[in-house]
Amino acid sequence: MLAVAVALAPGLAAQGAKEAGGRAKPAATVARPVSHLQPARGIVGDLAGTWRFEIWFAGNFSNTPDVTGIRVLKALFDDLRLEWTEVLDHSGAQGQGLVGFDPASDRFFSTSVYNVGSAPELLTGVLDDAQPSITFYPISISPAAGEPPPAPSSTLAVLDRDHFTWTAQDRAWRAVFTRQR
Repeated sequence: MLAVAVALAPGLAAQGAKEAGGRAKPAATVARPVSHLQPARGIVGDLAGTWRFEIWFAGNFSNTPDVTGIRVLKALFDDLRLEWTEVLDHSGAQGQGLVGFDPASDRFFSTSVYNVGSAPELLTGVLDDAQPSITFYPISISPAAGEPPPAPSSTLAVLDRDHFTWTAQDRAWRAVFTRQR
């Protein structure tokens, strides 16, 4: 309807219709989405290194973690992607994966697979603009049509250059990572 009115307006003015007294205001500038490339580059860069981790599962309120181990994160191709390997103490369990940032989608990603599990974990993440944390959402390996989007599954929060946490949204577990020097 608006297109028809705009198309007929010059003809109406030529036929003696009253013209509008003023000029149209310029269209408001559309705000571009904020790129998270630079903050992502900083977060990913800070995660590179060797980390000692401790994991507590829900119900464990003691000072003794349920799981401990070492995770090593190394640059993969550039400063936006890291590959990691992980070995658990007192167990033959091992894991490996990727964590990084995709500038095209302005989202983080994380993958992990363990020698004791059956399927990989695939996550996509969004940076919190107010603090250095990333909220991750699961990506289904076989999505069903019409399913609602998944709820957030975990949050990675950078505390300082030597500490970060990764916690489940449902509080089923929490992990604390400490840089090894």
